Amino acid sequence: MFPPNIDPQLYSISAAIIGAVISPELTPNEANSVGNWLVLVGDYLLAYAGQLALIQGRMETNQNQNSQMQMDSLIEVLKRMECEIEKLKKKCS
Repeated sequence: MFPPNIDPQLYSISAAIIGAVISPELTPNEANSVGNWLVLVGDYLLAYAGQLALIQGRMETNQNQNSQMQMDSLIEVLKRMECEIEKLKKKCS
């Protein structure tokens, strides 16, 4: 699974080390191009993850609201049933 489950500080330092290792092999224009490409990949991932989190959050909110509405309906039905049971008890007494 990527990214691996490693310490966040080590994960960040590894990116710096990789950048330091590959940058001497690139011309300034190549380094600029590769760096901008990596930033674009990161921006895409952030936008995708943010939108996905928004949608999932809305779905959870809707599910919670639906669950609450169902619970309220059940409570109302139970109250009515309780009332009817009390009426039947009074008739039988």
